[in-house]
Amino acid sequence: MFLFLSVLAMLFLIYCRYVTYQLTEKHFSLTKDPQLKIIAGQKKGLTIAQISDSHFSAFYSPKRFDQIIQRLNRTQPDIVLFTGDLIENYRYWKIRDTTAISQQLAKITAPKGKFAILGNHDYRSDGQAAVSQLLTDGGFVLLNNETTLIDQLSLTGIDDSQEGQPDYTIQPEPANFSILLLHEPDQVDALPDLDRFDLILAGHSHGGQIRFPLFPYKNFGSKRYDQGIYFLSPQTSLVVNTGLGTTGPPLRFRVTPEILYFHL
Repeated sequence: MFLFLSVLAMLFLIYCRYVTYQLTEKHFSLTKDPQLKIIAGQKKGLTIAQISDSHFSAFYSPKRFDQIIQRLNRTQPDIVLFTGDLIENYRYWKIRDTTAISQQLAKITAPKGKFAILGNHDYRSDGQAAVSQLLTDGGFVLLNNETTLIDQLSLTGIDDSQEGQPDYTIQPEPANFSILLLHEPDQVDALPDLDRFDLILAGHSHGGQIRFPLFPYKNFGSKRYDQGIYFLSPQTSLVVNTGLGTTGPPLRFRVTPEILYFHL
């Protein structure tokens, strides 16, 4: 019996390790007429890619990001959005060369721009300034309680709720469509007026990362919303990206890393 359980545990770990470095790409078509609809599929128009939670660390090196770059550039999104937790902990990176991270980020092409926010792990060991610089060096514009206008698309980013100083009163630019970037999805409950935004994109949860069927883990900041699409109101929807990397054990179970594409 002990041998059987040992083999079963080993197979489980091998499978989890395999899933950790797989990648899923999901495409969603967005329409607003006037209520927002999100359906699986693609259509011609503006393509927005969302990635999140790379958690660069000893277990997720910049080299691992090659697959992400290849998939993104093959799809040719107009805009790329990153919703926080670039690194696991700055304590690891402060004594190592981080140039490879910014070089990898710079390889992502998006003709209308690349935009990012910080996550709670980006603040660890006072890493927020260094992470902000890595994102900037990689060609990303940091939206820290800021909003910007891209053609008729408003993009707004709010700071992390656990370590930063979020401004929930920020207003989007007047536009045909408005997107808000949050790191922790439960931050939506602090927004005084959801209908300012059409689409809210978040990360942080990893979808539970190791998601057992009956007892899925939900971390602080994603207790209420942890993966997938949530229709918060007729005008506003939240999409929680399960991320790319890992935190804690470098394993995933029943939650594959993902890139999300939104077609307007």
